[in-house]
Amino acid sequence: MKYRYSFLIFIIAFILQTTIMNHFSIFHMSPNLILCLVVIFSFLYPGYHGAIYGIVFGLIVDICYATIIGVSALSNFIVYLICIEMKRYLNKDSMVSVMIASFTGTTVYALLYWSAYKLLGYSYTFLYMLEKEAVLIVYHLIITILIYQVVSRHIIKHRGDRFMYSGSLQEARRLYRT
Repeated sequence: MKYRYSFLIFIIAFILQTTIMNHFSIFHMSPNLILCLVVIFSFLYPGYHGAIYGIVFGLIVDICYATIIGVSALSNFIVYLICIEMKRYLNKDSMVSVMIASFTGTTVYALLYWSAYKLLGYSYTFLYMLEKEAVLIVYHLIITILIYQVVSRHIIKHRGDRFMYSGSLQEARRLYRT
């Protein structure tokens, strides 16, 4: 995917997250669409879409709405790094793999966010974070699955073919020769 298309998707997600998604809150929790996109883009696409736009839009969200600037951007970047490592071990064609990446990304993001606020002296208790995290994990799983269904149609060409080689053309030629 080209960077301009992913930039448009992140802008749309930022606008939706800050306006419409607040009306669809469950137990006063609305999803973090930027985080969902960071997980999807880092897990499915090659390149740095998730890292670049996760940091940029994390900073924008922090500047506009947070009391501490940089926590969301740093958390998005660390989630990106974890998803890149998970991509090496999980199959990107599987819905279960995407759900594992979303669960892990949401949990790591919340723990990093809580840790940063706790280190800086805010009274954001761990039990409060866990209480809200259960709802947010389910919400993020649903949103990530919906985004994956839309995006994966353009990524995975032959969804039913289990024996299709997903590496590069050079690797396929090298394997074919040996």
